[in-house]
Amino acid sequence: MELVYLYLLGFASAWAVIYLVVRRRYSSLLKNSSSLSFYPFFFMLKSIRVVKYFDRLSSSHRLFWKTLSNLGLATSIGLSFFAVYFLVDNLKTYLFMPEQVGVGNIVIPLVIGVTIRFDHLPYMLIAFAIVIITHEGMHGLVARLEGIKLKSTGVFLAFIFPGGFVEPDEEDFKNALTISKMRVAAAGSFANLATGMLVLLIMLTIFLPTFTGVVVLETTGEHGGPQINEVIYSVNGVPVRPETLYQNITLTDKLIVETNKKNYTYTVKEAVTLPIAWVLRSLGVVRIDYYRPTIFSLGDPEIEYSLYRALWWLQLISFGVAIFNMLPIKILDGHLLYMSLIQHKVKNEKKLKIMDNLFTAVCTLLLISNIVFTYKTFGFFQL
Repeated sequence: MELVYLYLLGFASAWAVIYLVVRRRYSSLLKNSSSLSFYPFFFMLKSIRVVKYFDRLSSSHRLFWKTLSNLGLATSIGLSFFAVYFLVDNLKTYLFMPEQVGVGNIVIPLVIGVTIRFDHLPYMLIAFAIVIITHEGMHGLVARLEGIKLKSTGVFLAFIFPGGFVEPDEEDFKNALTISKMRVAAAGSFANLATGMLVLLIMLTIFLPTFTGVVVLETTGEHGGPQINEVIYSVNGVPVRPETLYQNITLTDKLIVETNKKNYTYTVKEAVTLPIAWVLRSLGVVRIDYYRPTIFSLGDPEIEYSLYRALWWLQLISFGVAIFNMLPIKILDGHLLYMSLIQHKVKNEKKLKIMDNLFTAVCTLLLISNIVFTYKTFGFFQL
């Protein structure tokens, strides 16, 4: 954990130095550039060249892309209904059936260092980069397919978080057909859903269906026990898996812990019966995760576990963004989708504004209520 904080501090220091140097030497270039923006801990680069690729892609196999965008619209409407239904049903479970609450009812925001442990940061950055590229790329492709002009595309870096965007011509988008605006709004979430499904399929294909051990994520460093990133396979011959982790074993004269690197042998002074999890805790193992190897064996469990975590976070964030983004809350694509439809039906600006604020208020309240009840039930925790 200390290394992560040092890394973030070093990254912040590098940002500060680069910013001062760039501002001093290239201030006139930045001032006259419409495509480059550079601020403390924020960098953005706009480009119109990528728009040409969207034009080429959308002009070829138009029937395929049109069919896909229609499928994306129908799917995203379904995602929107599912998102609202899930939040309502989840809140109902917290309020009226608390005895049925489990991990499937957890709703939390993904905030590094607050709700998410720092050791997940590299995997989340990769996941967010892929999710944003596919999300914004599909927005841009469908916009050009619908004949809506794009002013620019771009990438940015906010401290350590990468991002991307597609900037449509506001007037062109405003004057577009209602169905065209809806297709564009739905495209991003559909791309994320497709990405999540593809990654999930890859995981089911290349990894064994069962766990074969646990990976050590954190230790106290005492007793010379298993170290960080070692995979523990068995304790006194009993495989360490989800179903055996809290199984009692009796220690008599020796304790043997088998890992991917070596076997740890300890002398037991007196016979004792303990769950395997307690045995590992007594050896200084503070935090673990389950280990699932690939079917073709990469030879290094640490590499296999890193690959699994990277894919797991990618599918989780892909599905999460696909669903959450379709809520009719201002700044989200779900809001743009439904307001495009409502504006076509309701011409009274006052009614439009009331409906707009009502959708946002209700869904935001549902979301916050789910988060509050999650922490009220489970207490503060980090993934």
